[in-house]
Amino acid sequence: MIIKNKLTRETLNISYSEFRTKFAREINVAFEGYRKTQLNKYSYKFKDDNSMEFNFYFDLQWNFNHFGMSNWYIERM
Repeated sequence: MIIKNKLTRETLNISYSEFRTKFAREINVAFEGYRKTQLNKYSYKFKDDNSMEFNFYFDLQWNFNHFGMSNWYIERM
């Protein structure tokens, strides 16, 4: 994965497991934003949080970049 900082333009080339540990808080913020948005749209499609979490991680790059309140964004996976 290539992760970039919006402010400093610093670039990190890290693995997915390193990303999950280093950016755990940002991933949780992005997931909560995604969850709230999806529940406001059509809550009848999600029977549990597992299906919602699967959908979040299915398109992690877009969801992390748009729902996360972080200075970092995923440039490439």
